[in-house]
Amino acid sequence: MYAMVSTRPNIAHVVGAVRSYMNNPRKEHWMIVKWILKYLRGTTNQSLCFGGSNISLQGYVDADMACDRDNRRSTTGYVFTVGGTNISLVSKFQSFVALSMMKVEYVAATEASKELTCLQRFLDELGKKQELGRLYSDS
Repeated sequence: MYAMVSTRPNIAHVVGAVRSYMNNPRKEHWMIVKWILKYLRGTTNQSLCFGGSNISLQGYVDADMACDRDNRRSTTGYVFTVGGTNISLVSKFQSFVALSMMKVEYVAATEASKELTCLQRFLDELGKKQELGRLYSDS
């Protein structure tokens, strides 16, 4: 979890999926954990590179209704980029069981909008003042 939160957002989805089975792991869950560790070891020389003059904040958000087969919760997912490089990635279950796709998408867009506001303020503090970031959705 530390590697995912601190330096490797690209493993967020698979770590989140394995995390839900940590109180009673089976052999296939341990195999996935070993795969994650092998992936991390094999990609230690890769890094994020920021450059160029186009440093614009953009976000993409989507939701999946009732995708968790165990408790029928929906998933919220969003990613934010600065200059084309991912800086924030979230994939998590919503805290309730939704009865409509509209509510699932609305909650996902609300969560992503809060993240957009925080990232916008952070960039302002760094001296990278710009226009309001854009948030794209499929709905």
